[in-house]
Amino acid sequence: MKRSFQIAYLAVGALTVLEFLFVRGMFTWLIMTIAVAAAGAANILLACRDREFLGALQYLLCSVALTMGYLSLA
Repeated sequence: MKRSFQIAYLAVGALTVLEFLFVRGMFTWLIMTIAVAAAGAANILLACRDREFLGALQYLLCSVALTMGYLSLA
């Protein structure tokens, strides 16, 4: 289960980067931000459950970094 959430986070992150580079649409940023937040939160919770606090902080940092471009443009 943990591996599938990690793969989902990688897929969402890659789609977010592609959307930011090529589309950057009026409403697509909201979808991507929610997707990154959901996938990041799931991985953070799983990492905290396994007492991998450094991994949880890395997911938090990556989630903020993925959405930083959207939030600075708004």
